[in-house]
Amino acid sequence: MNIAILTWEYPPRIVGEMALYVQKLVLGLSQENDISVITFHDAPYDREQVSNNLEVHRVPNPVEPHMTPVTWAASLTAEIQRIVANLQYDGGRKLDILDTHEWQFAAATAALKRAFGLPFVITLHSLERHRTSDPSSPLGICIESLERFGVYESNCVITRSKWMKSEVERVHQVPSSKVQLVMDSDSLLKETLRAYGDAIRLQ
Repeated sequence: MNIAILTWEYPPRIVGEMALYVQKLVLGLSQENDISVITFHDAPYDREQVSNNLEVHRVPNPVEPHMTPVTWAASLTAEIQRIVANLQYDGGRKLDILDTHEWQFAAATAALKRAFGLPFVITLHSLERHRTSDPSSPLGICIESLERFGVYESNCVITRSKWMKSEVERVHQVPSSKVQLVMDSDSLLKETLRAYGDAIRLQ
């Protein structure tokens, strides 16, 4: 498959453990699939050809500074969409699926799904309700709304634990069949590809 993975952190930018998890997933998938990673970068735009099957696009935010992570994500959306659109039009091979990690690029990916008819998977590593000390604040409500938007617009939601799967179903009121459990284990690649296949069939 030709897969685009959108993530706001990816090595060498490591904010939490998500970056290393995504890197492990990407390196594994790229053994037999074409992978394009689209991620945030503090420096000017950079494209790195890691291997024949793996390229990393590091995208800067054109607007600074930002008062909240929501304005940061919103101003970066157009650049993320531009890079993915270039891959779709000029890459020589059409994309098969979009996998977005966390809420930051959910709006961008939903628009790309509609524009190109691409299946959209969102991988949730955590929920805003668990991350913030005040989920009822305007910022907390806004981020949870973007999170929910990604859940509803996606063809499939991937979670990494049984507890997170149950929380996504409870908090965002989605059927269990839409939420796939993919644990960081020996079957990581197999289960991820199975979830991708389900999303493609549902598109």
